[in-house]
Amino acid sequence: MPYDPTPVGPGVDAHGRRQTLVVQIEGRGDDPERVLVLQPPSGGRVRVRETSGGGAPREYETSAAGLREELQRLHRERRRLNTELHLIERWLDGLA
Repeated sequence: MPYDPTPVGPGVDAHGRRQTLVVQIEGRGDDPERVLVLQPPSGGRVRVRETSGGGAPREYETSAAGLREELQRLHRERRRLNTELHLIERWLDGLA
């Protein structure tokens, strides 16, 4: 059987596209580790479910451009991200 790289399973729609992107951000000092679950952007906005420091998750909507700038800043600060920055940027541009 040939290899089929199309993702399947929970969190993937009928066309093989992810329904969410999970981004884990390294904590540092008083800033705890964060996990962001991103919905696909719509109209320049993105829904986020954020968990940090073992607290209860919070859900909010923010601009895709603002979130991109924040994640680029964290990357420049050498914070570890579990997903490559260019893939996150493609997601926020609606291309992933």
